[in-house]
Amino acid sequence: MTDGTGMAAPGGSNAGTSGSLRATQRMLQLQNSLVELLRTKPFGQITYKEITEGVDIDRSTVYRYYNHKNQVLRAAVDVRLTAFASQVDLTFGRMESIDGYMGRLVDSWIALWEESGGLLAAASGLGVEPGPQRDWWRERIGPWIEAVREAIEVARFVEELPKDGRPAEPLAEMTVGLCLSTFNNELAVEHTDERRVMVRDLLLDAILRTMGRR
Repeated sequence: MTDGTGMAAPGGSNAGTSGSLRATQRMLQLQNSLVELLRTKPFGQITYKEITEGVDIDRSTVYRYYNHKNQVLRAAVDVRLTAFASQVDLTFGRMESIDGYMGRLVDSWIALWEESGGLLAAASGLGVEPGPQRDWWRERIGPWIEAVREAIEVARFVEELPKDGRPAEPLAEMTVGLCLSTFNNELAVEHTDERRVMVRDLLLDAILRTMGRR
């Protein structure tokens, strides 16, 4: 049985507070097991058996929480994106320029990828597959696309960006897509601090050029 999000629901709704806490702890153990595995191999090479072997939970109990490695991935990503959403304001502030706004978002996204890049790269990979996986990933990045779309429209209104007739939403999708591909390619490998700064600056420049700023 699932809880409607693709995550297997813990059995027994009357288990009480201690049962709910134990279920949460076990789910986090499985998610962390996946995170550790992603440090050494890509998601496609990881098996569900390997994930379950990384925790001290009886095998028969494991299936009460997740039935497939994709469910573990999605749950782990949701935890991190929920925390991210509580910390980062996606709104284009009144005192911000479009340059400053996009720089702030890029810096926030880079920090997120540096912390959870393996998970997010795997999630992005699921997002290219047709069907529920793509729908799930699109829903997760939807607020980012919408925030950038609104920022583009406001920046056009105050004449920071040219009113060139291009719809804002496809530009926002291109912007987020450019960021995702750059993060997945560049932040998944070791770089010097100087290299990271260069990648960040080149990405921001490419974004602003795409929007027509430079």
